[in-house]
Amino acid sequence: MDTGLYDPVLYPLTARARAVSAFHVAADYISLLKPRVTALHLFTAAAAMLLASHGPPSVKAFALVLIGGGLTAGASNALNCYFDRDLDALMERTKTRPLPAGRLSPRNALVFGLICGAAGLFLLAWLSMYAAALALAAFASYALVYTLWLKSKGGAGTVLSSGIGAVPPLIGWLAVTGHLSITPFLLFGIIALWSPPHFWSLALSRGEDYRGAGLAVLPGKKPEVWIAAFAVLLISMSLALIPVAHPGLIYSITAGLTGLAYFALCLSSVAQPRMSISRLLYVYSIVYLVLLFTAMLAGALQAR
Repeated sequence: MDTGLYDPVLYPLTARARAVSAFHVAADYISLLKPRVTALHLFTAAAAMLLASHGPPSVKAFALVLIGGGLTAGASNALNCYFDRDLDALMERTKTRPLPAGRLSPRNALVFGLICGAAGLFLLAWLSMYAAALALAAFASYALVYTLWLKSKGGAGTVLSSGIGAVPPLIGWLAVTGHLSITPFLLFGIIALWSPPHFWSLALSRGEDYRGAGLAVLPGKKPEVWIAAFAVLLISMSLALIPVAHPGLIYSITAGLTGLAYFALCLSSVAQPRMSISRLLYVYSIVYLVLLFTAMLAGALQAR
């Protein structure tokens, strides 16, 4: 909710009012980084680091990947907010964000995003030039290629851009081992296959919002079928990790049960398409990924 404290006033603010104003301005800048999305990326990177290490990863590597990777991922989100500010103003879900609501200036948001990106890439380069190069590629792909081009390409754009958010496990693995193998690419595949059905479920549950903004983001006339198809591929990829990475019994059981629940929800959506099921699918897709990588972390810690 807009407090009005960002608007010019003709009287001196009290110390308390200044503190409240500063807090809300800081909160708006942080919101540009999309902390919840960024936290999910860092969670997958942390899981990859634990899987890659034969013991606990070094504190330096862990800190630099989480801080540097977090700043870089957040910076790409900030630039996305900058470029999409006019589009966000047309959508109910996003019109109260700092830029479309007018609480922050576009120039300040752009400078903030670039500074965060530069700081994050510097920290990653301090640890690994390969990890920094991957992060830079993901940063440019999301902030520029996806936001300015792929986003308007409908369902195909969603599929083509799905690998952008799947880079964190590769970065985490590189930071620990210095090289890549099949396991981090399986982790990459899990997230890449998760992204389209996750986003399409959101788009289905917010159909009027996207149509009102002139965005055609769904894959054809039967998006529920496409969601189910990608869910099958995702579940298969999650199970393919078991014989390769040996993530343990906790992961194996979790992947099987959560995958079965995901598939059942998808079948329900195909059989009887409803906005309520689409919304449930969107929420469950987040729960599914968190549970999957939590089980992965638990298995890696148990093996220590």
